[in-house]
Amino acid sequence: MTNHTIEPVYLNYGGAEKSCFEMTADEFKLKLASESIVKRAKEKAFSKGSPIYFSKNGITMAEYADGRVEIAKGSL
Repeated sequence: MTNHTIEPVYLNYGGAEKSCFEMTADEFKLKLASESIVKRAKEKAFSKGSPIYFSKNGITMAEYADGRVEIAKGSL
């Protein structure tokens, strides 16, 4: 059996401060770009069988390809 080191993908995302209707064109482009980055990061991590990690209310969470979201081990 080969030991593989799995490197986690850390994401930082959360609620928007403004509605997309209140954003300038540049802010809206940035929002679309950040959504694309999150989507690609999830695809990359999930294709390797790894979860993505993010922080919610100061607690590190792990999201898995099947949609499960759990508190990451060692985060409390």
